[in-house]
Amino acid sequence: MNTKYFEEENADFIRERRYLDDFVLPDYDKLNVGNISSLIKKIFNTNSLGSTKIPENFCDDSNGIERVFLIIVDGLGFKRLLTHISRHDGLLAEIAQKGVLKSLTTTFPATTSTALTSIFTGMHPCEHRVLGYQMFSREHGCVFNTLDMKPIFGYTSRMDLASDFILRIKPWTFQLQEHGIRALIATKATIVGSGLSRVIHAGQEYVPYMLDSEMMVKCRKAIELDGRTLLSLYYSGIDALEHRYGTESEEVVSEIQSFEYHLKNLIEKLSTSAKKDTMIILTSDHGMVDVSRVYYVKDHDQIAKTLMLPPVGDSRSTFFFTESNAAENLQSAFQKHVEGFRLLSSKKLVENGAFGRPADPLLLEGLTGDFTALSNSQNVLQYPFFDEDRNREFLGAHGGMTADEVIVPLLSLRLSKI
Repeated sequence: MNTKYFEEENADFIRERRYLDDFVLPDYDKLNVGNISSLIKKIFNTNSLGSTKIPENFCDDSNGIERVFLIIVDGLGFKRLLTHISRHDGLLAEIAQKGVLKSLTTTFPATTSTALTSIFTGMHPCEHRVLGYQMFSREHGCVFNTLDMKPIFGYTSRMDLASDFILRIKPWTFQLQEHGIRALIATKATIVGSGLSRVIHAGQEYVPYMLDSEMMVKCRKAIELDGRTLLSLYYSGIDALEHRYGTESEEVVSEIQSFEYHLKNLIEKLSTSAKKDTMIILTSDHGMVDVSRVYYVKDHDQIAKTLMLPPVGDSRSTFFFTESNAAENLQSAFQKHVEGFRLLSSKKLVENGAFGRPADPLLLEGLTGDFTALSNSQNVLQYPFFDEDRNREFLGAHGGMTADEVIVPLLSLRLSKI
């Protein structure tokens, strides 16, 4: 498939959002994954739930649509999708040709826990405050993983960090259910009931699956149910292999083709009536970049001794909390020992809207520390809490603010066109 038009349109999109030359600032006002909620509300004609933020021409014709199949493909950035459809004339290329393919920005950090929380709540990162893969909790006095909502070490069953977020975060799917629209979430059985899942999937009916083949069979049966339905599918296979083997590896290509095969099988087996009033919307939580070098913060004593807490965030957007009067020492040591990063003021990132526009910037500054190390290369930062963490080979990473990480696809098609 010739993707020149999509490439040129995406290049214009990136130029409009360019930030500090090396990065792309998320567009939270309109073109962001967190605004997909407004698009789906419009499709179901629940206008009382708010105005549509994503332009109408960013989605295929939705007149008469009764079922929306929202597919969130973890790690499938816009660039990676274009590379695939330019080389493989499979189902994704067919959907792009017959439907609508546009660029969106994801959240910052460009990581799964932050982006999924925005997708399922419609809230900006500054509002839901799930900022990166690891965070520091002052209330609990620990560094915790935002996917399972558990401390990195010293875990006790009495510590339930998910409950803190549940108190102030509500998925927008509750609003659909108030209008008689069924909300289903298809996700791996191992994720059901996990920390983040309890927060962002509250009130939705689970469609758990173990294998990809079973996943699509269950999704087809869910789409065939009577009545208006939103079925959201979270699929993590591509991301897992990109981390392990790199973005352009044979393993990743094979996984994308496998996903296409199972999705095509689902569509072919759908009834004619279901195809007529079903819309597929495919997007992603973030893109991915290849890794060439890993810096372990613990190995650089001049950096480590300036820190009040272990660094948190992500490997490509790392938040540093410095000791009193140690800011200059950190900047000097970082510049001396680490390449391929820009060390920026976290306060400036907050002020410039990297996380959205917070009502209280001080709340964010307490979560993002004094400095943010942003990768503008293929280099990453790690802080291994355990020695075995150093032995986990990975060739792909995300979480930063480069175009490859921040720009994700919005691909839509009403199934009657296939």
